Amino acid sequence: MSLAVPSARADNIILNPARYEILAGRYSPFAAFQTSLQRFLDGCGKGAPPIVPAGEDSTGRLGAATRYGIQRALDCPALRDVPADSAARSGMLTEAVWHALMGEAPVPTAQDRAHAMVLSFEATDFGDPPEWNLCQDGERSRQGTGKATGNDLVCYNESDPCSFVTWGPRGATAGAGQEIQLILWMVSKRDPALLQKAFGAEYPNLRRFFQLKGGGKSKCDGDIPLKRFVCAVWMDQTRRKVWEQALTGLGHSALVRKAYEELYALSDFDGMKLHDYYAVWRELGLKPSEIDYAFFLDRVTHLGGPPEEDSAVTRLGECLREERTKALTPNAAARRCLAQQQPHETQPEFRLARDVAYYLDSYPEGALSEREIRTWAGYVPISAIYNFGLSDTETVPIHEAPVLASLGIDLPQAQSGELTSAELKACPASVLSPIRRKPPR
Repeated sequence: MSLAVPSARADNIILNPARYEILAGRYSPFAAFQTSLQRFLDGCGKGAPPIVPAGEDSTGRLGAATRYGIQRALDCPALRDVPADSAARSGMLTEAVWHALMGEAPVPTAQDRAHAMVLSFEATDFGDPPEWNLCQDGERSRQGTGKATGNDLVCYNESDPCSFVTWGPRGATAGAGQEIQLILWMVSKRDPALLQKAFGAEYPNLRRFFQLKGGGKSKCDGDIPLKRFVCAVWMDQTRRKVWEQALTGLGHSALVRKAYEELYALSDFDGMKLHDYYAVWRELGLKPSEIDYAFFLDRVTHLGGPPEEDSAVTRLGECLREERTKALTPNAAARRCLAQQQPHETQPEFRLARDVAYYLDSYPEGALSEREIRTWAGYVPISAIYNFGLSDTETVPIHEAPVLASLGIDLPQAQSGELTSAELKACPASVLSPIRRKPPR
């Protein structure tokens, strides 16, 4: 691998791990960069303090250690040609540093950076344990202690009542979207032995899980078979441990990650929602930019598609005409308008904080409200231009999305109510019908 720095290239910023730790993912190109950076520093005699400890794999978390590592690397002879005024001197990952350490590996795309930004918010990487969303707003259940059992359990769930369990970087759920079932079903068609090994004695229950009837996005209380099943697993510490270890381990499988990506690309899931956002922008006379792509991806992951009301585009257009004089770009103005007109139903503050991250850099100081700045700063204070170098002039094309039916005629139908007698009795009434608010402080 050549370590020469291409002098003819502008030293553009790829990623700026300042202000807040970025979670790009342990299987991202940024994790591969961290591994190469550590290897390079070891060879240059500057390996300590380590970015990737000996014998460990990169976590894909880029923060102060990575910044300091980049700065140390610039003192090594192989990086002497990095420009004196390069942002790498401040610890930013630039194209010159990338090419020097990664050889012919392609520079991370706008899509790569968008996914890193979304994952920094979601914080559910491949190889992490799943998150149980039953009693989401109760302190004990959120910590996963398993001590909250019995019919006397007080269950609060205002923020995420219909997900049941969440897994992986796009927040795949077993509840409203039933993405977990479909991803694992896809894996079962390609390598059933992988799932048999992961789930062991729970494998027959996994097969039953594929077919259980859910309640969709609007009905997730009471006697829904899927919720009773997930709750029975959650309440049983032995079963829960099996499922947690299985899903954690499967996140390390390339086959599983490929199935995960394929499902979310389908028009029935994120594919069509991205197209719908692009269509709204075109109706507004805007060309979707790199920042827009990341903004849409984030909203699809956390919220869903754009507003469906016939008047939505008209209202956005009216807002845009007034707002665009305040912003540095019309696209940023449109993002702020959409943030104002389509908040999250149960997590409005989280949604606002994430939305602000996509237009903060495109407004003059003092132009945004105190609430916007406070909410953004108190959540995950990253931003699209400052941290990820995304542009409002460059575009990201998207392609036609395949449909779910393309996966085969044997798709699980999710119409079964088959539960064991133990599963029927396992879930307390308070979990089946949680209190739809946060607990008192």
